[in-house]
Amino acid sequence: MAVRHLPRYAGAFVYGRTHTRRTVDGRTRVIRAPWDQWDTLIPGAHAGYLSWEEYEQNQKRLHESAQVIGADRRRGAPREGPALLQGLVACGRCGSRMTVHYHSRQGGLCPEYICQREGIEQAEPVCQRIHGAAIDEAIGELLVEALNPLAIEVSLAVQHELQSRIEEADCLRHKQVERVRYEADLAQRRYMRVDPENRLVVDSLEADWNHKLRALTEASEE
Repeated sequence: MAVRHLPRYAGAFVYGRTHTRRTVDGRTRVIRAPWDQWDTLIPGAHAGYLSWEEYEQNQKRLHESAQVIGADRRRGAPREGPALLQGLVACGRCGSRMTVHYHSRQGGLCPEYICQREGIEQAEPVCQRIHGAAIDEAIGELLVEALNPLAIEVSLAVQHELQSRIEEADCLRHKQVERVRYEADLAQRRYMRVDPENRLVVDSLEADWNHKLRALTEASEE
């Protein structure tokens, strides 16, 4: 799932995918911004697991699937049982979420994916049912193929590169805060040294000091 969603797996460096907002009750809320509102997007910044074109195609398919499935049929929570796709499968005919039933075969549990939402709610016939053994086997082969040593090595390299960039960005932010703090301290010293009788200069230096303090507060919060 992460390969499909995160730009870093496509070799891109991104900053500003999410923004934090405060609600009226004082809580913080994280909002995911659309890609055209990201602060920074640098495709090809490092080696990727897939190309940027493949990543964009995946995002397009995910967006189209989300529109078809709808917010009322988001992915369900995994439950007991060995089925790999429980809570994930949507019916290809009607788009409803499919449930999982198990049958005992040769001492094991064999999953069966069933679209029966309308049958339960509207007493209509089952839309379709699909034996899950072959599907789960195919999904398992894809997972094993995706988790080959080369893919893991690339993922670790991407993670290392991202961590280095995060540390570099943190260092730059700390330096920015120190620079703004120095300017605020300098503005304070200038204000404290001015002759109180010179009201015009006092007012100007006080305004400059307040401006530097606001900049320091903003830089610290950032």
